[in-house]
Amino acid sequence: MCGIVGVYWYGGGEADRDLVARQAAALRHRGPDDHGLWCEGPAALGHRRLSIVDPSPGGHQPMANEDGSVVVACNGEIYNWPETAPALREAGHRFRGTSDTEMLLHLWEDHGAAMIERLRGMFAFALFDRARRTLLLGRDRMGKKPLYWHDDGRRVAFASELKALLLDPSIPRDVEPAAIAEALTLQYVPSPGTIWRGVRKLPAAHRLLCDASGPRLERYWSYPVETERSRDPRESVERLRALLAEAVRIRLMSDVPVGALLSGGVDSSAVTAFLVRAGAPRLKTFSIGFDGAAAGDFEAAREVARHLGTEHREWVVAPRELRELPRLAWALDEPYGDASIVPSNALARLASREVKTVLSGDGGDEAYGGYTTYLAAVRRARFERIPGPLRRLAAAPAGLLPAGSSLRRSAERAALDVGARHMLAMSRFTGRELALVLTPGLLAAIGPSDPWGASRRAYDAARRTVGPVAAILALDATTYLADDVLVKVDRVSMLHSLEVRAPLLDQEVIEFASRLPVEVKLRAGVTKWVLREAARPLLPAGILARGKQGFSLPLRGAFATELDRIARDVLLDPRCAGRGWVEPRAMERLLAPDSGGGSKRSHQIFSLVMLELWAQAWLDRPRADLAGPCDSTAGLADAVRAA
Repeated sequence: MCGIVGVYWYGGGEADRDLVARQAAALRHRGPDDHGLWCEGPAALGHRRLSIVDPSPGGHQPMANEDGSVVVACNGEIYNWPETAPALREAGHRFRGTSDTEMLLHLWEDHGAAMIERLRGMFAFALFDRARRTLLLGRDRMGKKPLYWHDDGRRVAFASELKALLLDPSIPRDVEPAAIAEALTLQYVPSPGTIWRGVRKLPAAHRLLCDASGPRLERYWSYPVETERSRDPRESVERLRALLAEAVRIRLMSDVPVGALLSGGVDSSAVTAFLVRAGAPRLKTFSIGFDGAAAGDFEAAREVARHLGTEHREWVVAPRELRELPRLAWALDEPYGDASIVPSNALARLASREVKTVLSGDGGDEAYGGYTTYLAAVRRARFERIPGPLRRLAAAPAGLLPAGSSLRRSAERAALDVGARHMLAMSRFTGRELALVLTPGLLAAIGPSDPWGASRRAYDAARRTVGPVAAILALDATTYLADDVLVKVDRVSMLHSLEVRAPLLDQEVIEFASRLPVEVKLRAGVTKWVLREAARPLLPAGILARGKQGFSLPLRGAFATELDRIARDVLLDPRCAGRGWVEPRAMERLLAPDSGGGSKRSHQIFSLVMLELWAQAWLDRPRADLAGPCDSTAGLADAVRAA
């Protein structure tokens, strides 16, 4: 795993070699093992390397083809390298090493921009053709690896993380007001936007091609939203089992030991079992639990580890982990309100002490219907057969009920369709709640922007093809998974110089699983039925019978006191009020002991804390300091601190 950065002056100009070198250095946590820089005329590429495949000098980046006419820098792994390289050699291409990145150069020579459609893996890369004066940026289908970019009308600048991109003094640090509302509502800023005006994410499954005429953004793949109904359920189980075995096998491509993140849930347990079956040597597994929780919370992972014979490691996440929040706010680049970032950070730190790369079960919930909200959606879908006017009539008495009461909320939701109810359940703040928390000035700057607008349009389009429940799964896979879950996985793993591979998000697995009918995913009240059946020969029956456990932080339990202390320090700080974003009195009411609100209130507080900590890390410091967290490199991996 690595970090990339670069610039191309397509409108005339010279790349600043020293600036790109400083930007690459800001990504040292992504690649402490090696670094490289290529600069010529209008273009420059910088690279930081975490050596996983071909750690020899043959894997050094940026790397060029035989005659030096094409240069590339890549973050990620291309898993179909072993079967693609022989065909390229037969076509006359020469390879200097065994790095999977080198194939990108030769695929470009043979296929141009269409080469990206031939890649199977997780990646974000930048390729520059010196003769054609053309830049190609590409990102993998599911968005596992990040890439940010900025176009000022004369040049395109890009980087794996915003902290590197913003070291460029010409890129404005102007906050996009609507992105604040999005971050508080969704827990993240959705693609293709960012918290900064004029800076964008390259969306998943997109490429950017730039020549003298400027940048052109193109989608090269779409998440399948059609349903294949002809297949027998048992045939689907057998096919999925074979695809998963292959997806895990090819992710053993590594010149360093591979481990596994093991929670004891169905997803991570299945991945670990397929790893063992594929022959992963001396497999180490890693899991975490929470301070004050019962010892049984570890037992599922222990049972799987014993059953599979892995070397198992555990870590208890205590409330003091919340003191990592300032560092995490820096690492995440944008405001991010998902509290699972805290245990995820602890798990990455634990694993990084013993291995450089791990496999995880990320993506299983969205692809196979793992969240309990999906079972609720199945029940609610039946009510959609009732005509809309009748549903709205049933909701009419809501206005007569006390504001904020559970009865009123239930009555109001009676008129909503499955998609609208799901989005409401996923909202950290509703529009009404935001109006009480944000200042009139910020609300005016945001205007009529709807944080869920793009999602509603995507859901409506998918629903017309596959129905309401399958449309929700597709929506979550292309929004929440890409911009929340995978951002979290990338940032915390890279913070500790750890590579995470997700076989459940393999292209062929996803293209098969996404087309399966809902009935084989959510079957007789059981979530992820087809995945459970695919893993049945490999795992104990008790593990396969487990329901969704989640990875949420117990903010109302053992962590409540520490969260309250931090929240008061952060949200009642004069700096917070001085930004003009949140109402000071609203913060006082939210933090009052008798404010009520339960778990949702705790997570709202967490989101607001992360917003302010982000502002302190990214707005209150000069650009030169953005390359490191607020407390220097104290929380970074040993290899990074030494780099």
